[in-house]
Amino acid sequence: MKKSIFLVSHSQQITDGIKEMIRQMSQSADVAIYSLGGTATGELGSDPTKIIAAAEDAQDSDIFLVFADLGSAVLSSELAYDMLEPELQAKYKLVDAPLVEGAFAAAITAGVSDDLAHILQEAQNAGQKGWS
Repeated sequence: MKKSIFLVSHSQQITDGIKEMIRQMSQSADVAIYSLGGTATGELGSDPTKIIAAAEDAQDSDIFLVFADLGSAVLSSELAYDMLEPELQAKYKLVDAPLVEGAFAAAITAGVSDDLAHILQEAQNAGQKGWS
C-alpha cells in the first residue's frame, strides 16, 4: 500500500526540516512525504491550493495522511479536502496528532506496516513524552 504524508505548516522551513528528518530516518518506497508549508509566494501562512496540488500529484497513493500545526493550517487542510474530487477525498485523512512527532511516527510506521489503525495510533501517541 502506498502512503503519502502531507506536512502543513505556516513555515516552509519547518515542513522542509521535518521532511528531511523523516527522509534520513526512513527510506521506504511506500511512503512519500510532501512539504506544504507556507504560502505559494513563500511567505508565512498556509495555502490549500498547495495541498490540492500535492493530492493530485500523489493520486496513485492509497491514503493521504495530513498533519497540520496551527489553527489556520488545519483550516487550510479542511478547505483543501472540501475542494478535492470525491475519489481523492476518499483517501484524505486529517490526523489529530502533533505535526513533528506525529508525522515522524506515522512515516516510520507506514514504512513497515500497511495497518492504518496502527499507523494512526503511533502518530497520535507520539507526542506523549511521559515526563513527570
